Amino acid sequence: MGMLIVDNQFIAYALALVKQSKIEISITTFKIERSDKPRGKIIEQFFTALLEKAAEGVKIKLLFNWHDDKKSIARTNQPAGNFLKARSIEVRHLKNNRCCHAKTIISDGCKAIIGSHNLSCRSLSNNFEISYLISDPVEVASLQSVFAHSWQDAQKF
Repeated sequence: MGMLIVDNQFIAYALALVKQSKIEISITTFKIERSDKPRGKIIEQFFTALLEKAAEGVKIKLLFNWHDDKKSIARTNQPAGNFLKARSIEVRHLKNNRCCHAKTIISDGCKAIIGSHNLSCRSLSNNFEISYLISDPVEVASLQSVFAHSWQDAQKF
């Protein structure tokens, strides 16, 4: 059982998923961005929620797109990754410059969102995006297993 999430509905569901987490939040994204512009307030809510959860002891793992030569990556990934890493959030990327294009948020292995939404201003406000909230335990466990395998093989940012 799940639910379709379209366009700007995403942030409310992503925030709810983060805020309900008690043990671990696993995230994959192609692009992650921080912004102090007016439209960036929406993404800053997500960063604030992550930092609050990290302060509560929730383990947060971010797997994002990175290329050693900085080819084919969003210019926002490096500062966002550095910001999170400096705040004790684990940040990794796939080995051998493999592109991380998956967009997922998994909460405590119980619920997850998977879809096309990046963690960026455009994705949360301008683009046509579709994601899906998954609450079926078998499906979430399968997604968590894929994440765990990718995470184990990823390298630290």
